[in-house]
Amino acid sequence: SDLDYTADDAQNLYEGMKRVGMAEGNGRLLTDSEATRDNVIAAIREVGSEMSDSDLLMVFYSGHGGRLPSAGSQTADPDGYDETLALYDVELTDDDLDGVFDEIANGKVLLVLDSCFSGGFSKDVISQPGRMGLFSSQEDVTSSVARKFRAGGYLSRFMVEAVGERLADNDDSGSLTALELSQYVYERYRSDVKSDLTSKGGGAYDDIVMAGRNLGYQQLVVDRGGVAPSAVLFAW
Repeated sequence: SDLDYTADDAQNLYEGMKRVGMAEGNGRLLTDSEATRDNVIAAIREVGSEMSDSDLLMVFYSGHGGRLPSAGSQTADPDGYDETLALYDVELTDDDLDGVFDEIANGKVLLVLDSCFSGGFSKDVISQPGRMGLFSSQEDVTSSVARKFRAGGYLSRFMVEAVGERLADNDDSGSLTALELSQYVYERYRSDVKSDLTSKGGGAYDDIVMAGRNLGYQQLVVDRGGVAPSAVLFAW
């Protein structure tokens, strides 16, 4: 089913990246029917194959996330589920994405997922040096639409602020480190991502926390993996 504003999220972050110096030819924008499994994988492979050691590949997704029973027993998934991204034609699993990233020989990868259950990608994808992830919720928690920002998700809006509007560059150094980005998004979550306490009924399913129906917070998951806090991710 459709989600409000998610294509806008992708467009807004794409434009924000161009404002801070990304050459238009270095980005790939896939929305709606363009965002098929083959197109997403091909875009990652194309950009990844051109990277040098000093380059950063950021992969961003805003949309539905899901869970599927894992095929067999995996130590990385003790809950027995693979997390997924709902693309236009099929679902892309955390294992699929890990395999595509394994083909990238140079540079760093920043994975930003604004989708339900996205924290589960941390276990499977932030598995190699040089990978970092920002995920909108834990692996058994749904993610809310950020309607007050007219955004598909809160993480989407906060990434536009942090990078596209340069608000995470607290010291005005002209660069953004892994720690500065993490801290900015953490603080924005702390102040703005509160559950809707007026929701009626619900509560939680047996194995899923519904973010909009619980007396708590949808929590950001940050996994810097082998990326040092002082590592510069963006410079302008």
